[in-house]
Amino acid sequence: MKKLSLKEILLPALALCLICFITAGAMAVVRHFTRAPIEKNQLAEASDAREAIFPGAALEEHENYCAAYRDGTLAGYLMETQAQGYGGPIQLAVGIDPDGRVLHVQVLAADSETPGLGQKIKEAGFLSQFADKQSLDGIDCIAGATISSKAVADAVDHALEIYKSMGGDAG
Repeated sequence: MKKLSLKEILLPALALCLICFITAGAMAVVRHFTRAPIEKNQLAEASDAREAIFPGAALEEHENYCAAYRDGTLAGYLMETQAQGYGGPIQLAVGIDPDGRVLHVQVLAADSETPGLGQKIKEAGFLSQFADKQSLDGIDCIAGATISSKAVADAVDHALEIYKSMGGDAG
């Protein structure tokens, strides 16, 4: 067996280090230029979700939730929650009426979930089963996307827990 020289060992190692350094630098530059537009889009999506859940309502920001008012009357509460899905965090906006019933659930972010099955958590057919619930008994998971489905249920449950911690008596 031929013995390798120091040059034959170091040159490939240095080449790999240089490739890694250039790649990491390129990724940092791309992240620098895309961070602001991504954050702007996320804020716009959250604003659209708020408007979809409580159209025309004035929102009063609190630490863990927003209170929604229409004509000076409390219309409900909006909580933005998240839970760990199959591919990463799933973020939701959950509207809850003053009596502690879920009004509407909207997925804000679930981009890491499996295309096809995992993305079905965004569909109205799945999300509509949370409406008018004060507890999450009887929620059906999506076959093949159980982890993603349970993450949505966990995030909705967390919103209900926030409601209860405010003095509500849901469930």
